[in-house]
Amino acid sequence: MPKLKKTIKKVAKVETQPIELRGYDVVVIVSSKVKSEKRLEVIEGIKKVIEKLGGKLNKTNEMGLRDLAYTIAGEQSGWYAGLEVGLSPLICAKFEESLKQNKNILRHLLIKK
Repeated sequence: MPKLKKTIKKVAKVETQPIELRGYDVVVIVSSKVKSEKRLEVIEGIKKVIEKLGGKLNKTNEMGLRDLAYTIAGEQSGWYAGLEVGLSPLICAKFEESLKQNKNILRHLLIKK
């Protein structure tokens, strides 16, 4: 029983502390088949997911259409976008899962700064 009480106290202490946001770089490759307006909607959707999860978007850099080093899903090129974000380490997995579920995103990369 004493161990259980100590564990409960530790968990309660962690839950009351403010969430620390860490810096991450995110690079996404959006399908080249996606039209310009839809591409912007995909980027805006990523921003909304970040905010919904309690993160913060610091900077967005659209790098434009580039050729891929190898074929991904039958495509030779894609629209690259880089984002600098602040996320809690606890929600990174949820964020990556939302990127995987978006069919317009060919690939993504999340790197801790």
